[in-house]
Amino acid sequence: MIGMLIWKPHLGTLANSLVILMVMGWLCLLWFRYRSRYNVKRTLMLLAPKLLMSILALVALMDPAWRDQKPTDDSLKVAFISDISTSMDVKDDGSDTRTQRSKDLINDIQGELKGIASVEPYRFDVDILGAEEVPAEGTRKTDLGKTIVSLSGKPDLSDCKAVVLFTDGGDENIRSERLPEVPIFILGIGTDPSTWDDLEIRNTDIPEEVELDTPFKVAADIVVHSASKGFARKAAEVEVQIAKRVDGKYQELSAETVNPGKNNGRVEFEIPAEETEGVYHYRLSVKAVDGEMTALNNVRDFEVDIREKSINVLLYGNMLDWNFAMLKREFADDATIKLTSVYRKNAEVFLIDGTRQDGDEVFSSGFPDDEKVLNLYTCIVLGSFPAELLGSGALEGLSKYVEAGGNLVMLGGPQSFDKGGYYNTAIAPLIPWKENRSGRGISTGQFPVTVPPEGAGHGLSAATAAILDGVTAPVFYSVNTVGEPRSGALSLLNASVGAKIVPIVALQPYGKGQTLGVATDTLWRWGRLDGDISGAVHQFWRDSIRYLAGEIEGGRFLTVEWDSKRYRPSEQAQAEIGIVGRYAEGEVHLKGSVEHAGTSQDLSIVLKDGNDFQTKVFFPERGDYTVKLEATRAGEPLDSYERVIRVGSNVSEGAALAVDHPFLQNLAARSGGYYHREADAEELMERINAMLMTSAEPHDTPLVSAPALFNVLPFYILLVLGALLWEWILRRRMNIV
Repeated sequence: MIGMLIWKPHLGTLANSLVILMVMGWLCLLWFRYRSRYNVKRTLMLLAPKLLMSILALVALMDPAWRDQKPTDDSLKVAFISDISTSMDVKDDGSDTRTQRSKDLINDIQGELKGIASVEPYRFDVDILGAEEVPAEGTRKTDLGKTIVSLSGKPDLSDCKAVVLFTDGGDENIRSERLPEVPIFILGIGTDPSTWDDLEIRNTDIPEEVELDTPFKVAADIVVHSASKGFARKAAEVEVQIAKRVDGKYQELSAETVNPGKNNGRVEFEIPAEETEGVYHYRLSVKAVDGEMTALNNVRDFEVDIREKSINVLLYGNMLDWNFAMLKREFADDATIKLTSVYRKNAEVFLIDGTRQDGDEVFSSGFPDDEKVLNLYTCIVLGSFPAELLGSGALEGLSKYVEAGGNLVMLGGPQSFDKGGYYNTAIAPLIPWKENRSGRGISTGQFPVTVPPEGAGHGLSAATAAILDGVTAPVFYSVNTVGEPRSGALSLLNASVGAKIVPIVALQPYGKGQTLGVATDTLWRWGRLDGDISGAVHQFWRDSIRYLAGEIEGGRFLTVEWDSKRYRPSEQAQAEIGIVGRYAEGEVHLKGSVEHAGTSQDLSIVLKDGNDFQTKVFFPERGDYTVKLEATRAGEPLDSYERVIRVGSNVSEGAALAVDHPFLQNLAARSGGYYHREADAEELMERINAMLMTSAEPHDTPLVSAPALFNVLPFYILLVLGALLWEWILRRRMNIV
């Protein structure tokens, strides 16, 4: 590194100035004295040695020194942390393993740093290992997230100027929320997959949670990397298996033979439904091919959380017509839905059927106007009957229920929407369509079904749209006469009515809730038809109720929505917490805690708006974290919530052997470091050197005041002696005493 010359004068500025003036005055007097006796040439010859001596004396007075930033005697420390997970044992360059190449690079870089910085060696798999710690036997998994968290809390790394990770990055991307204070430099160890002979399971489609008594599908691509033509021929057909772990052993469920060269080698299995809740373990595997680089990425172990989800639904009707009866059967057959149905037997008698809720007895006298009773239900479905049968108070309560976050489904029929008088009530703004002034009521016939682009891609209707796409000329057998959709409404299914395209199924947000309008009363007829369309009605209502309910957990008054279904070590979860109902700000108090590995920590819960709260939970390592929330009102318990969050990897070690360069680059940049590929180790070394040079303390080397073998002082002394000898010789030649 380029240094610089600095001056360290022994005297102050005024004293130095006086000395310089005195020297200059003395030289001037000598000039006039010599000039009075000799010519100019002789005067200059006599004055030159004294001028040189004066300059040397002034330089010594100013005490010059040479300043540079170069560290000396290994004064700095750098931590080298090498990945020793099983994926690093792969010989992906054809000769050496990633581990061996990593060791060679560490030795090379350590040699380059000799005399500049000392190296502290560490290893990691699921955590940082000390020099004396023995790695686990068998498969050593990678946990980059936990390793990063350990770096941020390891006291013996606090005096290191940098951390250098030698790793292939593991199998999953992480978003570490806790980084060390020192920069992380990363060297990605791994060659390009185009140079491999290898099979790989990629692009898996695996559900993390499945409802009880519900079959599910598992799909994946079987990819072949073939650097040699011989391996490509061997891998033209491969066998793929799906197995389930039972009593500690995997039992095959199904197997298929796949050609990886066709349709991306896509394979799909249907897994039978489970009858009991719990976490089930499965294995997707590809039979190894002779000559394959490794079998690590031929296996994908995964877990599926099977649990019962309950959605409380109220089906409220005036009479037991076909539409009401078929919908009641549809909801009753869905194990996830807890259905309460209410309908009139006659003008005075209401029948309550299905799953009963505490407080639902008020329905025996009609629809209540107390929104707290309505809050017992995630979703309310209204049949076709005149609005006057509900009453203005009940309609007001229903409007408040939706505005506060409830979900309403309004069914079509002869007494729905305009014919039911709903546009003259408090729930008129909830209806997804404007009132049609040119016509009223319901029309029967055959009305071709069309799916708008927004309906084909919407979570509520996408699966139904996919079924209808394979059906020849699907139709609605009745449509209500509705007006144009409101500005905030979204059309999901349309019908051709004469020359017009009319939105028949529309979704309308209102406040914190939403309304689904279904302007037909003959959807049930699809289930009586032959072919794929028979499943469309089931798919539609299944997805509609689940979409309206949302991915929300909680109790009767406390709802919790998490920002992800799964978390990994070093990540942070964010939960949105809501209190169902209307309460004054500050009336409801929340407290929470998270328990892990025998320790408990209070959660910080922040009020966002009204009765909406937010909390964050950090997961430093793998394991089960129990999150508990409790809501109180005036010191009395209102509701509570508890959930166990399983934190960890859901991917087998070595499942993704290709180095994810963008991910590692982002991780290094966020910490203030840099990322380089294995082939660019020299560039990494240059960056580390530059960082060490910049962070080193400046060193000043005196040039005159302190003797040293290779400093200026010896030459300085010789120069002084030379000047004295020069003057003595001149005086002898000029005969000057």
